[in-house]
Amino acid sequence: MPGLNTRIPKYKKSRETKAEWNNFRKGLNLLLRETELGRDELSKAENIMLEGAGVVTGRWGTAKYFSVGSTGTIRGLGQFKSGDTNEFFALSDEGYLSKKDGSSSSVITGQSWPSGSRIRAEQLGGKTYIVSEDVALTSYDGTDLSVFATILPPTGLTATNFSGATGTNIVSYRVTAIGENGGVTTGSDNYLLENVPFDLSTTQIHLSWTAPSAASLSGFEIYRGSPGSERLLAGVPPTVTSYVDNGDPASETILAPVTNTTGGIKSKFIKKYKDRLLVVPADDPTKLVISGRYPNQFKFSWLDGGGYVYIEPDDGDEINGIEVQPIADRIVVYKENSSHLVELSLVQIGNFSVLDPTYQPISTAVGCSSQETIATVENDTFYLGREGVYVTGYEPNFLNIIRTNEVSAKIRPYLALLNKTDFDTACALYVDNKYILSFPQRKEMIVYDRERGAWVGPWKLPYGISQMRKYIDGDGTERWVLGSYDSNQVYVFEKSLNSDDGQTITKTMRTNKEYFDDWTLLNNIKFFYILFASITGEVNVNVLIEDRSGRTTTVKSFTISGAEISGRTGWGMNLWGSIPWGSSVGSPVIQSSEITKWGPIFKQARLVQTEITSTSASSNFELLQIKLSASKQSEGSLSSSQRV
Repeated sequence: MPGLNTRIPKYKKSRETKAEWNNFRKGLNLLLRETELGRDELSKAENIMLEGAGVVTGRWGTAKYFSVGSTGTIRGLGQFKSGDTNEFFALSDEGYLSKKDGSSSSVITGQSWPSGSRIRAEQLGGKTYIVSEDVALTSYDGTDLSVFATILPPTGLTATNFSGATGTNIVSYRVTAIGENGGVTTGSDNYLLENVPFDLSTTQIHLSWTAPSAASLSGFEIYRGSPGSERLLAGVPPTVTSYVDNGDPASETILAPVTNTTGGIKSKFIKKYKDRLLVVPADDPTKLVISGRYPNQFKFSWLDGGGYVYIEPDDGDEINGIEVQPIADRIVVYKENSSHLVELSLVQIGNFSVLDPTYQPISTAVGCSSQETIATVENDTFYLGREGVYVTGYEPNFLNIIRTNEVSAKIRPYLALLNKTDFDTACALYVDNKYILSFPQRKEMIVYDRERGAWVGPWKLPYGISQMRKYIDGDGTERWVLGSYDSNQVYVFEKSLNSDDGQTITKTMRTNKEYFDDWTLLNNIKFFYILFASITGEVNVNVLIEDRSGRTTTVKSFTISGAEISGRTGWGMNLWGSIPWGSSVGSPVIQSSEITKWGPIFKQARLVQTEITSTSASSNFELLQIKLSASKQSEGSLSSSQRV
C-alpha cells in the first residue's frame, strides 16, 4: 500500500538504565556463576561480615588472651565457676592444665595428660568434670584435680541351695564392686550352681563373697544367668557381703560389665543433660553411658541411677558427638553417617527401678564429622557433616516434628576443597547470631549469619583455631575464646580490633557481574557512585568490566582514606581522588562519618563488577551502596560472529 513502511527495524534504540546495590544481605554465593548472582549477593566475601540490613564490613580481630605452658598446641578448653571464683582453663601438649583467673594464669595440680591428649569438660554440681581418651574421668573443684582409685573385683563367691529343692537347671552367679565414683568392677569369678529348679521362687540360694580391700566402696551388684550371660539381679550396700536369691526376675538387658570403670571412665566426649552427665567410653565408642542424677552425677552404675545404651553397634560407625536439645529436652547422638534421638525411661527389676534408655533414628543418611562443630541455639542444632553443614531441630510449636536440613548449598564449592583432616579437626562457635566454623589446618573460618540466612568468608587468620568456647569473665565480660592449633596460645575475638594480634587483616568483597537486566546488549558504562558509612585507614575500590570477547579490565581504581572525613563538616559529593568531601556545600552543616565518591567511566562493557579491598594496617569500612548508570547500546554493536 502506498505510504506504508513495511521494513522491519534492524536494531533497537539505545536506552538509559542503572543498577543499584543497596544491601548484600544474602551474602556469599559460590554455587552460581557470578553472572547469575543477585545484586544482594557476593561472589567474594573474604574477612568480611554483614551488619544491619546487609551492610558489608570487616570481621572482628583477635588478640592473645594467655599462654598455656611453654610449648605445644591447645588440646582442650574448660571452665570452673563457683561463687566469686570464675576460672577458664586450657590444656597444652605439655599435659598440664593452665587456668586463667583475672589477669594471671597458673598450673592446676593433681593430674596430667600425655602429649597429644584431647580433653573435654562440663561443670555440674560444684565440680568441673574432665574426660579424655587417654586419662580416666577427672574432677576439678576450684583447687585441685581429683582422680578415683581402681578397685579389684570381689573374690571367694559361693552359692548354696539352702532349701534343698532340686531340678535340672544350672545357674551362674557373679558379683561386682561399685566404687565411690559409681564405676563398677568386672564380675567376680562366676559360681555355677547345678541341679536347681527352673522356678527359683521354690527355693532359696544363699550367696556370699569377700569384699576387696578398698576404702572407697559404695556397694555391690549381683548378677544371675547362664555362664557368660549373667544379668543384673540386685544390689546391696558396701557393708553387706551376702544375698539371698528368692527367684526375683533379673534384667533382660543389663549384662555383667566386661571392663573395670572404678578408676573412672576414659571417654571421647562429655555432655551435661539436666542433672546428669553423658559420656562415650573410648574403648566402646558406640555406647552412650548416662550417669545418675545429682548428687550422683559422677556415678554411672545402674544402682546409682545410671545406665547405658548402644547406638547401632553393628553399623561400623562410632559416636562422633552428643548434644542436648534444650527446648525439646531430648538427647541427640551423632554418628558419622546418622543421628539418633535418645530417651530415658525407667523399668522395674525386682524391688528397684533402673534406667532403661532407648533410641530411634532421626536420619540414616546425615551424620556429624566432629563433636566440636556442634552448636545449639533455640530449636536448632548446627553441625558439620561429611557432605555439608546441617541443622537438626524441632518445628516451632510442634516438638514431635524433628527435621534435618542442609544450610550450606551456597558454599559447597568451598567445602568440596576440604580433606578428611579438615573435617575431623573442625570446630565451631555460635555467638552474635553467627555459626563460626573453623578449619585449623587451613587457618580459615567460614561463617553462617543466622540472622540473615547468609554465608560470609573465609575468614583467614595467621593461626589455626581448633578449640572455641564462650566464657563469662570475672568482671562479667563475655569472652569468645579461641585455642590455637599450632601454638600454646589462647586468643579471643575482639569486636574493636581490625587486626589479628597486630597483623593486618586483608578484607575483600566483590559483587556479582552485572549486565543491566539484558545480557544481549552492550552497555556504555557512564558514571559510578559508591557510599560508605565509615572508613578507617585506606580502602581500595576497583571497577572491573568484561568486554564482549570475555576479557576483564580494571577501568577505575582509586583509594579512599579515612583521613578525608576526619573532623569534617558539611554535605556534598565530589569526584574520587584527593578532593575532600564536604567543601562544596555549606548547608546543611552536620557532623558526618559517611563518604560518597563518584566519577565518570564511559567505557563499553558487556558486564561490570565492583571489588573493594582494605589492606592497610587496622583499616576497615562499612559499605552502604553502589550505583552505576549506563546506556544500552543497539544490537548493531554485536559483532557479526555473534549474529545468527
